[in-house]
Amino acid sequence: MAPNSSAALAEDTVESKVEQKPDYKRKIVWFNVILFVYLHLSFFYGVYLGLTSAYLKTCLFGYIYGNIGGLGITAGSHRLWSHRSYKARWPLRVLLCMFASIAAQNDIYEWCRDHRVHHKFTETDADPHNIKRGFFFAHMGWLMCRKHPAVASK
Repeated sequence: MAPNSSAALAEDTVESKVEQKPDYKRKIVWFNVILFVYLHLSFFYGVYLGLTSAYLKTCLFGYIYGNIGGLGITAGSHRLWSHRSYKARWPLRVLLCMFASIAAQNDIYEWCRDHRVHHKFTETDADPHNIKRGFFFAHMGWLMCRKHPAVASK
């Protein structure tokens, strides 16, 4: 056996992995970036107003409104339409559709498509919100740039 044969093999493996990495330059959607900045600045302004001049009824309404949007995403977009965990009659589907719209997380079709692709291709380039690209990207950065070509092809 030749000396350093395992080192040469490891070196070849590393080189082949580096060569396989495609050239992909992330394309930022500036409209979405500006929208997210505005949204988060509005949040701080809303907290200021909530602490200084909002009525209790207004705070209660905001709390209920936020939870209704969350219910639309978890019970509707996620469990009913993405995973098909249960069956619902038409009135409940319409209600969950309206609730999901309150959450403003894209339309139901896009939400379900991205979620199914996420489960099918977890932690690969085809995952729309791949955690290997960083926490910020997985949380909200994926909404501020064009989809990776591997995602679009799936």
